[in-house]
Formats: sequence, C-alpha cells, structure tokens
Amino acid sequence: MPTYEYKCPECGEFEKEQRMSDPPLKRCPHCRKPVTRLIGGGGGFVLKGGNWVSKMSSSGESPKKASDRFMKQTVGEVAEDIAKHSRTH
Repeated sequence: MPTYEYKCPECGEFEKEQRMSDPPLKRCPHCRKPVTRLIGGGGGFVLKGGNWVSKMSSSGESPKKASDRFMKQTVGEVAEDIAKHSRTH
C-alpha cells in the first residue's frame, strides 16, 4: 500500500498509508484543518524476501563472504548472458 505525503498549515507535513483507490485526505487527522497532498519523489523499489543477491556489502560482512557473494552474482550474470546468446545463435 503506498504512502502519501500531506501538508497541514497547522501541523506541518505528515504521511498517510492509503490504498490507491482511496480518495485523497481533505482534512488533517489531528487538527481537522484543510490539507494539501504533496507530490513525492516516490519511495524506492524494495525487494522483499531472502533470495535477492546484492553486490553491496554490509558493514559486518567479512571480505571473504563479500567476495563469495560478488562472485555468485557475477557467475549468475555470465550464465544468463551465455543462455541469451545460445538461444539467438
């Protein structure tokens, strides 16, 4: 469910999680004054689950583990490229 940003003249900016089909808020849930919905830059793309491989290292990761993870990602990319080229030839 997306989060929308609103601005209240009394309370300032706040966020509200709403369905896309829900109408925009007209009044602040705190002070009941009229609000304006802001145009946001978008949240980012979030991958959930444990099967996503990242090339970014984490602060507590050992150099060997980072190297292994990077190698798995690189080998996976090479395998995909080989599979793509073998289908076209």
